[in-house]
Amino acid sequence: MSTLQLQAAAMPLGAAAVPGVRSDALSVESLSLSFGGNHVLQDISLRFEPGHITGLIGPNGAGKTSFFNCLTGLYSPQVGRISLGTQRLEGVPPTGRAALGFSRSFQHVALCPELTVVENVMIGLDRQSRAGWLDAFLPFASGRAERAAHRALALAALRRLGIEAVAEALPAELPPGVLRLAEIARAIAGKPRVLLLDEPAAGLNSVETHDLSNALKKLRASDLVLVVVEHDMDLIMEVCDAIHVLNVGRLLASGTPEQVRANPDVVKVYLGDDDE
Repeated sequence: MSTLQLQAAAMPLGAAAVPGVRSDALSVESLSLSFGGNHVLQDISLRFEPGHITGLIGPNGAGKTSFFNCLTGLYSPQVGRISLGTQRLEGVPPTGRAALGFSRSFQHVALCPELTVVENVMIGLDRQSRAGWLDAFLPFASGRAERAAHRALALAALRRLGIEAVAEALPAELPPGVLRLAEIARAIAGKPRVLLLDEPAAGLNSVETHDLSNALKKLRASDLVLVVVEHDMDLIMEVCDAIHVLNVGRLLASGTPEQVRANPDVVKVYLGDDDE
């Protein structure tokens, strides 16, 4: 799929959706989060369109992870609303949001060392499981069929990211870049509607980051909202259609990579000023 011309993904809430893109965007309106007297997020309004890769950047302490935690239901903001399409998410717990199609990876890879790569990816399908606990011990036909279906989905996710060849390997046998792709495969195996990637390039070398960039581009799809938090600016500028910049809990700037790179406020507080 070619990259859609992006204007709406960087627009504030209420802007028109991009023609040809499904309307179930992820919308955040006037979101504010505080812990005691510490204002972590202040009046954030954003719209994330399916069909685009959106970057979320900012200095350490800008509120990026807290924002992700609000999206997934781990944190409950004191003010504001979050919607997926027409579905309001206030009061929906993390498990309920997962059932609605939210999926997330974390900065630190957490694969089970005793399981093969494909078995680790299959863990991401547990919320779709209909087999009972007895199926783990008794050879019921329904349990076997479900496990075979989950294995096929896991292999498809690995194939989509170009690492199907390591399906039967153990995590200890693989380099960090492949482990990161395996974790992303686990996150996409259940065909999510919203995919949130937290620092996917953390700990990767330049070659692995290049492979990650190519893999992320393969994930762009008209039915997926994909948001990436990342400190590697080369990666963000290469893969993202739109970028939002947070600073001390506030939205500093939004736009295309070119617009964000040229924004003097962003250069000053985050990207660095070459003249200094």
